[in-house]
Amino acid sequence: MSEDRRPRIGAATLIEHEGKFLLGLRNKKNYNNKWVIPGGGVEWGETLEDAAIREIKEETNLDVKLIKMIGYREIINLPGDYHSIVFFFFAKPKSVDLVSRDDISQARFFTIEEIKRLDIAESVEWAFRELGIWNNHSMKL
Repeated sequence: MSEDRRPRIGAATLIEHEGKFLLGLRNKKNYNNKWVIPGGGVEWGETLEDAAIREIKEETNLDVKLIKMIGYREIINLPGDYHSIVFFFFAKPKSVDLVSRDDISQARFFTIEEIKRLDIAESVEWAFRELGIWNNHSMKL
């Protein structure tokens, strides 16, 4: 395996606002047209937390307050040329001036019931299960 084919480290941020959760419709090769938790790569010298805050700002224009780390997932999609270890955070927005850009073509807030009807990446359901809110609607935060 060549040296340039190493897994990437990423940070993604799940935002809750008034009982709804922000997802983005991905417009890149990997997970194209699936709803995802917005995020992206960690830059050299950047902390996971700083990357989560920067990436959500780049993709949605939102400033956030991180509440907690949800956990991490190794996401491997070799046909999609994608292998990353993504750290997921839970956050609250400081404002809701939402603008879709960068790797997502749309960004919207959804209820859990609405999310269950979307074409989502596996990591979305995983993050909600980790938070204890996929099957019941009360958060364990």
